[in-house]
Amino acid sequence: MTTDSKGRTLAERVDSVHRHGAPVTPEQRAAAEALLADLLEAAARHGVTLDDFDWTVDLPAGCLDVILAKARTRS
Repeated sequence: MTTDSKGRTLAERVDSVHRHGAPVTPEQRAAAEALLADLLEAAARHGVTLDDFDWTVDLPAGCLDVILAKARTRS
């Protein structure tokens, strides 16, 4: 299980993201968590961690934003 330097899991990081609009479904949160895990797996091959991303970008929020945007374009 991947955690950040504060011991928070990927699920906890995604769950802490709040956006305006319709409530985020559990399925959307799970999809964002899976996307985050896949991106971090690729980043690890370059020696980059979630903590490294935290210095420049909110990657968990970005993953959720992508999932929500894709849901909007489908409806």
